[in-house]
Amino acid sequence: MHLFNVLPLTAAVLHLLGRAQAKAVFAHYMVGSVNEAHVQQDIDNAIAIGLDGFALNIGDPTEPYVNTTLVSLFDYAWGKDFKLFVSMDLTASGAACTAGRSCCNGPSDYDSILSEFLGNGAYYLGPNGLPMISTFQSDGFTIDAWNASGWWSYWGNLVDGLFSWEAAWPVVGDSNSADCGSMSPDIPVINGALNHGKSYMIALSTLQYKDAYGTNLYRPGGLTLPIRMNNILGMASQLDFVEIITWNDGPESHYIGNVWPEASDSSVKYCSPQANFPHTAWQPLVTSFIAAYKTGNTMAPPTGATAIGAMWYKTLLQDATCSGATQPDGWSTGTDSLTWAVVLPAGSKGMQIRATSNGAVISTVAVNPGLNFGSPTGVQAGAQMLQLLNSAGAVVMTATGGACVASVCPAGMFNMNYQVVGLSAGGGNASCK
Repeated sequence: MHLFNVLPLTAAVLHLLGRAQAKAVFAHYMVGSVNEAHVQQDIDNAIAIGLDGFALNIGDPTEPYVNTTLVSLFDYAWGKDFKLFVSMDLTASGAACTAGRSCCNGPSDYDSILSEFLGNGAYYLGPNGLPMISTFQSDGFTIDAWNASGWWSYWGNLVDGLFSWEAAWPVVGDSNSADCGSMSPDIPVINGALNHGKSYMIALSTLQYKDAYGTNLYRPGGLTLPIRMNNILGMASQLDFVEIITWNDGPESHYIGNVWPEASDSSVKYCSPQANFPHTAWQPLVTSFIAAYKTGNTMAPPTGATAIGAMWYKTLLQDATCSGATQPDGWSTGTDSLTWAVVLPAGSKGMQIRATSNGAVISTVAVNPGLNFGSPTGVQAGAQMLQLLNSAGAVVMTATGGACVASVCPAGMFNMNYQVVGLSAGGGNASCK
């Protein structure tokens, strides 16, 4: 679990945030060495898709780039309907120490950052006008430990809410499709929070794959995003906040925004995500979700649009060979699937989604108003295509042109990151690059 609204441990005077009166949706933002133009584009893009702000993940607060990037973020967000708050990544701070870099000793080392930015007009405030802070560390606690009555007696007066990063995905090696997008890890903690007058911030994500930071693992993300969207909307009245994981964490593969080259770690083994694995085609789904979460309505496309949606798939078959490469933990839970999610407006009738792999139709299903999704298996090496058909059987929207699926590893690694390709108007032939 992760805590937010932590009381001061040293000189920084923080106050607790009261129960939220308006729902808010944030995206987890990795604070790196990002130039000012890219900072501004990140904020502009996030505003455009309906986000309320960024949770600013800060690992080692003593790194010189941290203050520079924070100044750019807060200066540009000032005066906009977009807010920022600090997420103290205490685990990353410890990693910095062991890596031999300058590092912090604990939360007290964030004092200078908090002192500088808590009073900024772009800092996120609760309904009582007081600032919010989150931490990023679980210390190995299990769900039961965090939900125990002893936990609340110890921590209950210190925090105003809880947030679970790990609940966003099935555990490594879990092949039970029923766990994809499940709320079962969250519900005991949600109930505990509500029983103690606290808030809960729920995580929303796609997959988790990384061959980075000394870890090589895969946690399924095929249908995790749309199923969890549905489940969150079904419990929206009990959830004050949603945090999307993430905006820009390239090595974790679950970014929905920009991954800038100047902020990337050259030691990390992943294909240039911004150039070769863009995930921005998920953004229209996120926009529709945010609107539904805040209003209590069904997910819908923009007024006048036929539909919104995307397909996504990994570029390696499960029987792919990669000479000298190591399969990530959880590789066996991967499937050769073409996953998709499509949102149709009210009144849509007789429409279908057709999924094609290497020229062969692998699925044709009816779709209805609101959020629809599927993940047919049978993907073959070659080009992938998703088509939206109207009631007359004519193709009205198509998604294709992503990277080709292969049976060998062009990057010399078992890359489980997804190609994400959005629907656009019209037909066309399947293609890949």
